[in-house]
Amino acid sequence: MIRRASGLSRRYLPMVFAGILMIGAGLPLRAQQITRVAVLNMGRVLAAFPIDQDSLKKFEAKKAEIQAEINAKTAELRELSARKTELESMGAVLTAEQYGKEIERKTAAIKEFAAQRQNELDILAKVVGANLSFVQRLSSTIARVAEAEGYSLVLNLATEDKKSDLVLWNSPSVDITDKVIQALSGGQ
Repeated sequence: MIRRASGLSRRYLPMVFAGILMIGAGLPLRAQQITRVAVLNMGRVLAAFPIDQDSLKKFEAKKAEIQAEINAKTAELRELSARKTELESMGAVLTAEQYGKEIERKTAAIKEFAAQRQNELDILAKVVGANLSFVQRLSSTIARVAEAEGYSLVLNLATEDKKSDLVLWNSPSVDITDKVIQALSGGQ
């Protein structure tokens, strides 16, 4: 004997089936997270607080100046060393010894110069270190604002300096590093 469904179940069965299909179709969409990206003009932010970045600029300028001086003195040493080697190959041992003494004297002078300049940089670094609180405050403020606004990623809008970071902040939820490592190690 074949049992037939009642009229009530016939009427609701297609709707229940359609509902299950709609829920099933919506699950993959729910699993994907929409990434909201924000941009921040770091140049404008730093321009709004020139006092905080002034010491950092001075430190970087002094560091570059010292490095240029050391590079010039090192280049001079290389020239003397090359000249000494050339004289030794020609057999002028006496003159080569004089160049050797000059090289030793200048090497000691460069070491002393570098030590003195390093002390200057250490003093400036302490001043810059006091201003690192601004950098930390800026970083935490970017993260707080981004999270409050629902952004997953904050990019630097204007990167004048090629060394500056493009990504200023990102939510850990948009980091796919582990998935990429897993896929690579799995041979996928």
